Amino acid sequence: MADTVYQDVFNRIFTYLRESGVEMTAERYRSLLRLIDDAVADSGQSADIDRLMPLAMARLPDYFQLPVVAPPEAFPPIRRRSVGYVRPD
Repeated sequence: MADTVYQDVFNRIFTYLRESGVEMTAERYRSLLRLIDDAVADSGQSADIDRLMPLAMARLPDYFQLPVVAPPEAFPPIRRRSVGYVRPD
């Protein structure tokens, strides 16, 4: 059972990194394995995905440089008048 938990953690973080635009190289694979190994050590050798996954995700910035994505601006600009509130003249 523990093997599948560790594989699930690896797959989820790997997918997260790929979707974030991180190109996976041999060194980055090794970094991911070290990240999971450290998270397992911090979890007390727990094979519980609900305990291991947050520990692993919290360590991501220590191991990987993730791209910063700015949210798009609202368009059209929000105006008081745009939601139907108009002061009577």
